[in-house]
Amino acid sequence: MRKYIIFLLVTLWGFEAHGQQLSIELSVEWKKEETEIYHKLKSPSTPFLKIVFNNLSNDSIYLPKIYKNKYYIPQLSIGGILGIKSSGDRIVNLIRSISLDTKCNVFIGGTGFNTVELEVLPDSVDYYSEHGYDVINEILADVYKYVYQPKGNLTDINDLSHIITEQNIVNVLKDNFVFLPPNSKYVESYSLAGFKILGGCYTFLLTGSEIKDFVHFGPTRDPQLQDWVYYDVIFPDKINNYRLYRGEFYTNKVDVTFKKSPDL
Repeated sequence: MRKYIIFLLVTLWGFEAHGQQLSIELSVEWKKEETEIYHKLKSPSTPFLKIVFNNLSNDSIYLPKIYKNKYYIPQLSIGGILGIKSSGDRIVNLIRSISLDTKCNVFIGGTGFNTVELEVLPDSVDYYSEHGYDVINEILADVYKYVYQPKGNLTDINDLSHIITEQNIVNVLKDNFVFLPPNSKYVESYSLAGFKILGGCYTFLLTGSEIKDFVHFGPTRDPQLQDWVYYDVIFPDKINNYRLYRGEFYTNKVDVTFKKSPDL
């Protein structure tokens, strides 16, 4: 009996030691937002995609964000091709012409580690196989351009690929990383106003369940090789008292259905 208890304790310790120490949870919350489109649709509230980073360990950890926080507005994988600028009438006419009768998946994270964007695809399309961008990405991008006109700039990781250092991560690139004390959480929200305006059924999910310890760059011209090359830059193992988190994490999916506004 004693041997069995020791075996059980060792087994449980092994699960705890090798289990994920991080979760990234998705949910949708509604809150009031004072925008022009808010008043135009006479809506009591606006939906937001809520992303919660949970440190499940007793250590202080840091990690790159799985999605780019840029003014709390979703960044679509493609956009602006339709040429719609800021004309409200053109936006409304475009939305009226769209009828979304198929369910779509909204992939968060992009196709590459440093392509942290959203891509919307019909659920019949395999995201991980070769495919083209769906036109809904272009439409959503132009809708968001009209609804929001953000000011200021966000320094992206790609802007400082050659000098990713501890100092730059803490200062210039701090909005691209999450620092989590033991058993703490960090929350960000992104407006889903564009999705609500178009209407339709969507499943929001991450493109992966593993945090990488590097960022992939390129192509860049190598003068010695006389060719275009790609390269990886590994993040520091530790910044102050925060260790770099590597490996898998828990996550989930969230389903949302929006009815197109009768005002449109």
